[in-house]
Amino acid sequence: MNYGICSNGSRDTGYETAIKTAGIISRLGSVPVFEPGMDEECPALKEIPGVVFEDFSKISLKTIISIGGDGTFLSKVAKYRDLDTEFVGVNLGSIGFLNEILFDDLEKDLEQLVNGEYDTIDRTQLKCDVYNKDGELKGSSVCLNDIIIVRGAKPHITTLVLSIDGQIIERFRGDGLVVATATGSSAYSLSAGGPILMPNMKDIIVTPICSHTLNGYTYVATSESEIRIGLESIESAPLICPDGRDFVDLESYDSIVIRRYDKVLKTVVLKKDSFFSNVRKKIVQRGYFYENR
Repeated sequence: MNYGICSNGSRDTGYETAIKTAGIISRLGSVPVFEPGMDEECPALKEIPGVVFEDFSKISLKTIISIGGDGTFLSKVAKYRDLDTEFVGVNLGSIGFLNEILFDDLEKDLEQLVNGEYDTIDRTQLKCDVYNKDGELKGSSVCLNDIIIVRGAKPHITTLVLSIDGQIIERFRGDGLVVATATGSSAYSLSAGGPILMPNMKDIIVTPICSHTLNGYTYVATSESEIRIGLESIESAPLICPDGRDFVDLESYDSIVIRRYDKVLKTVVLKKDSFFSNVRKKIVQRGYFYENR
């Protein structure tokens, strides 16, 4: 079996975790595969038996292993989401909702992975199309977590017209909106007051950011719904960010259309903890429950 390994050098100092991961994969009788150029970036990798340096799109991979934080995981998903493979992460970040493997469990978990002793989750993804006032497509993007439409450089209130399945829901005024998958429900949407969905759910969440009203509601739409967000005449353009990435520049009377993407993303599940137990463990790293004070 071939296992693609991607490591964030700013998190993985000296690529020590990448080297250790490749060594374990090799000892277990499988092939560690790195992206071209990693042999120059980290010459020590060439000393590991059987290591291959190849474009991931040109080789069959059982799983892609991302080493870093959630941002690293999302960047590798963005690059390789259309390959027929699974994804798993080694967490070297601060929270690591998307990363199943802790560094302290690396050897045990990689052995479990190579032995096929795991489950997978089919995670819903979203596709976002932006049209100008004449109905011409300006750009398309796909995301795993969320699409954020948020006020730009100037602290002006953003006005957005939200429709779901052709029905106008509200003329929203505030800092912006988060449109999230179940996977993204534990990210920005949660911080903005949205609900947490279990990761195999297919629903789409629309959560307001700092709504300038006495009522700030989160909406949960079905997996077949079309979310449309219209811009009015704007003085300061809001930003649109799929999974935190730069996208097109928004202008007055643009229209943003968001639907479920036609492919799911498969992620590996090695731990037997319940989802909500895991959420609790992750979030306690950023704050404190009463019993931890």
